[in-house]
Amino acid sequence: LQVCIIDRAAFDMAMATRAQGRGVEYVLSSLVKNIEVGKDKVKVEAVHQGEKSSFEARMVVIATGFGSGLTERLGLGKVGDFVAGAQAEVETKGVDEIEIYFGQEFAPGFFAWLVPTSASRALVGLAVRRSPGLYFRKLMSSLLAEGKIVSAEVKPRYRGIPLKPLAKTYGDRLIVVGDAAGQVKPTTGGGIYYGLLCADIAASNLHRALETDDLSAKSLANYERGWKSKLGRELGIGYSARRFYERLSDSNLDRIVDIMKSSGIEEALHKTDDLSPDWHGAAMLRLL
Repeated sequence: LQVCIIDRAAFDMAMATRAQGRGVEYVLSSLVKNIEVGKDKVKVEAVHQGEKSSFEARMVVIATGFGSGLTERLGLGKVGDFVAGAQAEVETKGVDEIEIYFGQEFAPGFFAWLVPTSASRALVGLAVRRSPGLYFRKLMSSLLAEGKIVSAEVKPRYRGIPLKPLAKTYGDRLIVVGDAAGQVKPTTGGGIYYGLLCADIAASNLHRALETDDLSAKSLANYERGWKSKLGRELGIGYSARRFYERLSDSNLDRIVDIMKSSGIEEALHKTDDLSPDWHGAAMLRLL
C-alpha cells in the first residue's frame, strides 16, 4: 500500500483554475454572514473587504468546511461529532519519510503525524478530542529532543474535523457538501476523496433540478439519498471502528498489532483489494 503526499495548495489552485475555465467567478476575501432562502431566490449576505455586500442566486451550495454555523441557522442542524486538529510547518533535520504516531502520549484516540514537504520542511500535526494545544506542545518537544526538528517554537493552526455527517444536507434551494456536511472518513479524518465524490453526486442532481426548475427540498433530497447510498454504510462502519479504537489503551493496541503480524492478518490485508486509503469498511469487516 503506497501513500502519496498531496501539495494541498497546488491541488486547490488546480481545481480553482479548472472551475474558472468552466465559467466560475470567485469573490475572494468575503465572509458569508447569513443566507436567506426565499420563494424564488436565495440571498447571501457577506462582508467583502470590510464592506457589507449581498448576492442573489437561484440556489446555494454550502461548502464552507467545518464549523461555519450556517447549517445550524438554516435549520439543518450541526455535525454530530468532531475532533480538534492542530498543525504547523516546521524546519526539519534528516526527515525524508512520513511518520505516524499512535498512543496516549501525543494523540489519545487518534494519531499524530510528521509529513515532509521538502528536504528541510515538514508538517507536524495531530487530532484529539480535547486540549490539542497541550498535546501539540508535547509532540513538538519530543521531536526536538529526537533531533528531527530545528525548533519547537511554532504557532499551530487549529481546526475542527467532523466525524459524523450532518443530520440533513439539503433544503429548499440549498445543499451542503464536504466537511460542512460531515462527509469525512471517521477513521482518519480525511475529507478530500469523499468530498469530491459527493460533489459529483451534487452536480448531477443540481443539473437535473435546474433544468426542471424544481429546487424544492423534495427535489434536492435526491442528493442526500445519492451520497448516503454511496457512503452511508462506509461511514457507519468507520465511525464504529473509530469509537472502538478510542477505547483502546496503548497495551491493547500493541497487542492487536502483534496478533495481526503473528497470525498473518497484516500480510493478508496487504494482498487483498479490501485495503484502500479511501474505503476502510471492507477491511474493518474482514478484521472482525
